Amino acid sequence: MTTTKTFLKNITQQATLLDQLPVGITVIDLEGRILYDNKTCARLVDRKPEYVGEDIHSCHQKAASVVAIDRILDDILTGRKKEVYYETERKGKTLAVTILPYKVDGKRIGAIQSIVIKRT
Repeated sequence: MTTTKTFLKNITQQATLLDQLPVGITVIDLEGRILYDNKTCARLVDRKPEYVGEDIHSCHQKAASVVAIDRILDDILTGRKKEVYYETERKGKTLAVTILPYKVDGKRIGAIQSIVIKRT
């Protein structure tokens, strides 16, 4: 997939910048494979470098999470929803999660997930 290769080349060049953001970022392709996780995402939700290239489901052990992931990705990747927002608890903190379609030249090629610690 040429778009995936282009993305990986560009993201590699920008990884230093993305790793400095206080926002966890995960990018997946249309098949649900993880293309990129920044260091903040790894810290917030225990993502490991070896997950890159793996199916997003490999990051989740609970059956309910897998069902939710399937529904969210289907909604985002088919265009039924422009954005999905939810909150979850992790390590005693509330995380705000947003998932958006990832587009290149107007073409949907995957999804971007951002994760921040919700401030009260």
